[in-house]
This record gives sequence, structure tokens and C-alpha cells, in this order.
Amino acid sequence: MWRNLVVVALAVVVCQPAAAQEVRSSSTAFRWLNASKDAVLYERIKAAFAEELKPDDPEKVKPVVAELYKKISRIGVFETSALVLIAERETSTSTCGNYFQVFNYDLKSGKKTPSEKGFMKWRFNKLVRFDSSKIPDIVFTYPSCTECEADFLLGSFRFDWTDGTWKIRSWGEKDDAILIGSDYSVGTEEDSKDDCLFKFADFNGDGFDDLAVRCLVITEQGKILGDTATIYTVQHGQPQILAVKEPRQLATVRDKLCTDVKKSRLCPPK
Repeated sequence: MWRNLVVVALAVVVCQPAAAQEVRSSSTAFRWLNASKDAVLYERIKAAFAEELKPDDPEKVKPVVAELYKKISRIGVFETSALVLIAERETSTSTCGNYFQVFNYDLKSGKKTPSEKGFMKWRFNKLVRFDSSKIPDIVFTYPSCTECEADFLLGSFRFDWTDGTWKIRSWGEKDDAILIGSDYSVGTEEDSKDDCLFKFADFNGDGFDDLAVRCLVITEQGKILGDTATIYTVQHGQPQILAVKEPRQLATVRDKLCTDVKKSRLCPPK
């Protein structure tokens, strides 16, 4: 009997650290909440944004167009910090697409902090680790405008450890958006657009992801006005933008960009 008790006691001792470790690992990794599987936390955060989710009062916001349809689009959680995206548009049947407001939410204090900017047609791309930070960047794409000659842009949220909030990663003093394409510009001497390819990979061998972007400025008649290749990387905690011009490096970047690309004027047929 005593031997059985000892075995049970040992089993409990052995199992507890594993269970505790699982809880810790799941709570310290960034994840998007699932409205069904994470219903308790999801509804708690949603309730905290009840005011932000109320339809605009047309009289109070005019001459700005009132946004009458609002919903939680995504909630991402890392430890006690939540990234909340609210999608809104004029009505539920509007066809112009959603405008996204972004908030930081502190799960401990309940403090809400709006991001410095919002986005039209925000779309999650992937999680990317640019450096040794414990948590990757949240990469997303969006157009510069709707119903216009838009630029197509890429940005990311990085986690700022100094204050525990998500911020838009800057690549320069005023540059937090990376061009990854555009519509044709009309009214210029030669109507043209930016036709681009981009890819995340370790282009400099430091063990972390970089972003390579190659763009052709091309007219509707197929005339190439420009051809650039750029690498966006983080070195020693500082973002860097590197123009790729050395022939061998340029060839390597072009080859990586064209891997698994079925059809693109930037990738010659093999």
C-alpha cells in the first residue's frame, strides 16, 4: 500500500511541472484569439471596447461620414498585452471595404491606447522575426486609399518592451510603410505602375528574417522605367534599408524572390 502511495505521489510531482510549463509556454507566446475556443477572454476584451463599438452619431461626427457598422476584427494577445483591431464602415452592406482602428489593451489595468494611425482594408500577412526579440513582428498589408490610384503597402507591429505596447515599426524617420505595388498612375507623361515581388527570408545570414522587395516601374505598353531591389533588415536593434546593386547579390535576391512564383513579369520563364 505504501509503495502505491509513493508511486502516486511521485506521479503527481512529475506531472505538475510539465502542466505548469505548458501553461507558461502558451501564455508567453503571441497568439490570435479564437472567438469560440477563447470565448471567456475574447468576450472580456470585447466588453471593454463597448464604447468604441457603438455606431457613430451622424450629428456628432459631421462633416465626417458616420461609421454605423463596427465589429471586432482580430484580437492578438501576448502575456498581459492585447492588440485589438476594430473594423468599421458606413453600413453593413457598404462595398468600399473596412477601415481598421488599432488599440493596445492592458489586461491587468484595463488601459486602452489607440494606435497613431488606422488602415484601410488591413490584412494580416504573417508573423516575422527580424531580430532576437522574444516576440515576432505582426506583418500586414493595406492600400493607401480606396476608389483611387492606390499604392499597396506593407507594415508591421513590433512589441515595445519599454512600455509593453504594440507600435508600428519604423524603417526611417518618416517611413513605416513599404511599397509592394501600385495601380497605374494616370495623368503623367507615361502612365505607369509599380509591379513588385516581396519575400521574407534570411538574406544576410544572421539567422533572422529580412524583407526583400523588387519593383519594376512599368508602363501599360510594357516599357520599363525603373528596376530596384531593396532589403529591409534589423541590425543591432536598428532598422536598415539596403539598396541591392552588386550583381551577384542582385542575382541571388532575384532568384529567391522568384522561387515558387508561377507567373510574374519579374521572373523570366525557365
